[in-house]
Amino acid sequence: MDPRTNLIDTETTHLLLCLCTFVSNSEGKKLSIQNVFITLLKEMKYRRIFKSLLSLETDMELVQLFIKYDPTMVNSKYISKFLKSNDSKNLNLVY
Repeated sequence: MDPRTNLIDTETTHLLLCLCTFVSNSEGKKLSIQNVFITLLKEMKYRRIFKSLLSLETDMELVQLFIKYDPTMVNSKYISKFLKSNDSKNLNLVY
């Protein structure tokens, strides 16, 4: 792997985890990565912060970043249940 790519991936992961800690602290409770992800889907203010600091254009890129970090989220019944109970139009996601 190219050292530059490795450095970018490491920095992106570090920033993602720092932002997850920020969301946990802001919400006043310890949140799992799945709960942070759901909070991001619910709260546009957090999505804007994440996208800005991670230099992402769309919400879909943010979703892909979370899945790349933790692929088990795809199989999470908790996330599936949340997505099924909330119409994606109500989440105001930008594709």
